[in-house]
Amino acid sequence: MTTDHSCRRRLTAGLLTVGLFTWGVAGTSDVVLAQSQSFFISFADADGVPVTDLTREDVVVELDGELAETLSLEPIDWPVRVTVFVDNGINTRPMLDDIREGLEGFVAALVPDVEVAIATTGGRPQFWAEHTINRVELADAIGVLSPAIDGHSTYLDALYEEAERMHEDEVGEYFPVVVMISTNGPEGSTRVRDRPFREMMERLLANSATVHTMMFAHSSFSGAPQMRWGIDIAEATGGGYRGLSSPNGFRVLLPQLAEDIARKHRLMSNQFRVTYMPPEGSSDRPAVRVLTTRTGINMVPTRDGKVP
Repeated sequence: MTTDHSCRRRLTAGLLTVGLFTWGVAGTSDVVLAQSQSFFISFADADGVPVTDLTREDVVVELDGELAETLSLEPIDWPVRVTVFVDNGINTRPMLDDIREGLEGFVAALVPDVEVAIATTGGRPQFWAEHTINRVELADAIGVLSPAIDGHSTYLDALYEEAERMHEDEVGEYFPVVVMISTNGPEGSTRVRDRPFREMMERLLANSATVHTMMFAHSSFSGAPQMRWGIDIAEATGGGYRGLSSPNGFRVLLPQLAEDIARKHRLMSNQFRVTYMPPEGSSDRPAVRVLTTRTGINMVPTRDGKVP
């Protein structure tokens, strides 16, 4: 199987979900509609277990009620890959024990085959464990987390550099999930201008990345830019933002987030890419409906493979 980032970009740009099994194709032309189109879809039984033995004949695609030709149903074995950034800036010392325990529960709640990386953002972004399934390495990285000797958090720089790594990954056959464990303390990032921010967002979206931010809010730092960034980026990438009033929230909410990531991993790493040829005379903004001839199966079609 060969794929590239341009494939993801075409999927992201070409389809706009407006319903569970229906979406409009915005901004298309007759030339585009004369070419094959693709989207991702996961199948699961009533218990949520992925169904992986479907064939092209089992899937029906309709545009505006007209039957399209299903060209292929290609298995996509793209796992979730997680990068965790921990704010260890000068104001995090009182809460690092809570973060460590929360991260231990986070790693334990993930399925064993999910790769995880652990990095810190105090002073500058720094990795303590590269992406690995080795839980001993991850435990060691969590255990050495400590406050930066000098320096503010670099929330935006860390996320920018991670988006840059995704962009430079020529294979990229995974779904990136980035977890930002942060506070609203002083921010020391240098890439705070409009152009780097837009570039970062374009790369995150092109690579189907999901960004979650879990932030403890110091009352003395209300209105910090990380809060706005966290909310906006989560909304744009389909992630989540949680503002915490107590550091204890890291112990409780990080394992819960991992359970949701594990659920999505099971479906997203066992899905298909459907390629179809639109029928002649399709409208510029057709409604696309997906059906299956198999009974007792739940379907989740998406433009970019990110299961809700």
